[in-house]
Amino acid sequence: MNTLNVRGVGDKFITVLKDIFFPAQCLGCGSEGEFVCKECFKTLDCSGVFCCPICHIETRGGGYCVACKQSYIDRHVAIAFYKESELVGKILHAFKYQYIEDIKNILEKIIKDFLDKYNVEVDIIIPVPLHKRRYVERGFNQSDIIAGIVGNMLDIPVENILKRDRHTKQQAKLKRNQRLENLKDAFILKKDVYVRGKKILLIDDVFTTGSTIQECAKVFKKAGVKEVVGFSVARG
Repeated sequence: MNTLNVRGVGDKFITVLKDIFFPAQCLGCGSEGEFVCKECFKTLDCSGVFCCPICHIETRGGGYCVACKQSYIDRHVAIAFYKESELVGKILHAFKYQYIEDIKNILEKIIKDFLDKYNVEVDIIIPVPLHKRRYVERGFNQSDIIAGIVGNMLDIPVENILKRDRHTKQQAKLKRNQRLENLKDAFILKKDVYVRGKKILLIDDVFTTGSTIQECAKVFKKAGVKEVVGFSVARG
């Protein structure tokens, strides 16, 4: 038996042990077998959320409404509405804070369902970065994984050319005005990056106040980017 086969047998053995001692339970109905069963998956509305990035009123293509002054992102699109107690919220929470790897497969299905209906025309995909300290604590960047899924499906390059220049408090624990101040000038472009005239898809897992994506987009607009489209799995 070669090394590859030994590794494959080992992976299967671990999977069997997980299924025996830690059986997957549906995040929707609690039934055993899958983290999201087929019936609960059917209840997900992946038709898209297209709202003004500032006031959250529904707009065409997720652009700015006539009452709001345009800021750094040109428009924002999300796949579904976010509520912590509902299925999409539970999926993202399990993925972000527990990193249940099987959840990635569910996200892939959700994203594919959306992208099959929504046309994306950009040059580069950029994930919202984590500070290196937060990355060490968590072990992964959920936005980077989501960006990779989108990039593979659209055959568009994913580039980690943006970095978080300083450590910030967790946005989820702050009020709106605190979030804006918390992220002010927290992002910078890496050295020798040229993006002038490009169209960018900027990816984060959840859009709430929009302060994170706005701060990232500000960096790109100052660098001469033509268009920044915000993209999230869910929007609060």
